[in-house]
Amino acid sequence: MDEEIKAFNNRQKQTRNDLKSSKLEDNGEEYIEAPIDKVGPIGRWIRHRLLSSSLYGTPLLCAIQRHRTPLWTKIMKYMSFFGTEEFYIILICFVKWIVDARLGRLLCILMGIGFFVSNFLKNCLCLPRPPCPPVIPLEEATETWGLPSHHSVLCVVLPWYIWFYSMIHFNLGYSEQSLLFTAITIWSVSVLLCRVYLGVHSPADVVSGSICGCLILAFWMKVDNYLDHYISLGNNVIMQALIYTIALLFIHPRPKLRTGSFQETVCMLGTLVGFVMARSAWTARKPALCKTVLRELSDSTSWMNVVLVSMGRLLLGFIIVLAVRSLGKVTFRSIVSNVYNLIGLKSVIRGGSKAHYFNTTYNKSFTLPPVFNLEKKSEKSIKSSNTISDDVWEVDHGAKYLTYVFVGWSGSYLAPLAFHLLGLNISS
Repeated sequence: MDEEIKAFNNRQKQTRNDLKSSKLEDNGEEYIEAPIDKVGPIGRWIRHRLLSSSLYGTPLLCAIQRHRTPLWTKIMKYMSFFGTEEFYIILICFVKWIVDARLGRLLCILMGIGFFVSNFLKNCLCLPRPPCPPVIPLEEATETWGLPSHHSVLCVVLPWYIWFYSMIHFNLGYSEQSLLFTAITIWSVSVLLCRVYLGVHSPADVVSGSICGCLILAFWMKVDNYLDHYISLGNNVIMQALIYTIALLFIHPRPKLRTGSFQETVCMLGTLVGFVMARSAWTARKPALCKTVLRELSDSTSWMNVVLVSMGRLLLGFIIVLAVRSLGKVTFRSIVSNVYNLIGLKSVIRGGSKAHYFNTTYNKSFTLPPVFNLEKKSEKSIKSSNTISDDVWEVDHGAKYLTYVFVGWSGSYLAPLAFHLLGLNISS
């Protein structure tokens, strides 16, 4: 508890410093601008209504906070891990290498779509996390805006897509269906609840994220087969994937106040392109090498053999992916920086440190522009040290995009190729 209080005090100090450095000379008034404000009164009205909905849940968060216990806090922190990017990456690699390669590929693409939509909306609306105080969050999560919660989006689309895919494509018995449904339900609901319990999201953030997730999943269930078929057999698929994802990044909102949302989207779309590149390469060469462990099972297969091969694949695969990621970070940062300098672009290397991001926690100084009678709206906005200049290109964005393209490619192509060459297959 002492560590949580210290972390809380540090966050408050950082917030005060940000706001102190961003005082306006015009009546000392500060507005938090968002891209949706440019729509006019309708856009600003939407922000005001959504902010009110978000703050409406503060009493509930305070009530939950009063009833926190060490046991439940530990449980919720563990459950929160099942909604993180790290867990989903492990899950997708496990599915891709062990369970079903097609499902792993589609999960990666779906995760990229979920990230883009949720972060697009976050950066359009620029709505804060729960007020601190009175809420004391138990996790560091102030580097992105609050609504909608991308954890909520992902914990709806990914678990339930696994469920629907399994029901359609796998021959599961009644007991297996019941077990999978129970696990999916616990996984999805627990991640939603833990975001509120830990105080990092308001109920409105979680509900809006869940609704977005349901809409994305409904759309995805209609197009997944068509998209996978096109990725596998279409012409110039790799070039199209590069062009489309770069176009999506250019239309992605980038508010003046810098947060981590855009960089998360860059990494995820890069990984998506890597998976598409790998699928195209497998189709052109030897798709038979893509067989997963469970696809090679037969009646005479030893379960000990299955476990050993699976562990060997996971160990080797993660070593390959992490090595490519580490090498790519250093290599592409240097390459992108030199290219920017060569063509005369203003560039900056800031890194992904949270110290460079605006603290998105709500406080009394968090003021939205008025719905009507907005005078000199271009002047009345926070100008802090954590703002983005339109004429400066960040080296890390280009470097991370290229790095994660190769991370996705290595996980989907290089690792399975290594499994084949080293004989990490099921032998009957």
